[in-house]
Amino acid sequence: MTVSCRSGDDQSGGLEITITLTAAETEAMGEDATLMAEIFDSYLWAMGMLRTGRNSRDSGTPPPTSGDWAAALRGLDRLPTRLQGIRNGLIRAYTAADGNRERLSTVMNISRSAARHRHMRVTRRAPNAWEQWARTRSSRP
Repeated sequence: MTVSCRSGDDQSGGLEITITLTAAETEAMGEDATLMAEIFDSYLWAMGMLRTGRNSRDSGTPPPTSGDWAAALRGLDRLPTRLQGIRNGLIRAYTAADGNRERLSTVMNISRSAARHRHMRVTRRAPNAWEQWARTRSSRP
């Protein structure tokens, strides 16, 4: 996977973000890749509305309505559980690859005690539904 960004005059002062997946990544993720990209798009849209007080998706960029805020919240609420499942799967995979807790604390930018607690909480339990979702190859194209 690669992420590229392009900005400048050719983008009218904006920013173009392109995410390119390999064939293997696309096959493994299927429609979940599109879902995650749509959720990421919702996050950027919501952050833009919060910072500017304008809805860039409506012509004339009017102030956001309660419906705009509701649409942003609906999209954003889908991400935390998925990210937690991916994070827990990564902690479990890191541990299986003989990763140590000291480095875990460094890469996650948390204290050693927090890393130890998180590590124990993840590895002493069976994967939850969202971790299983993160680890399971999508059957959809």
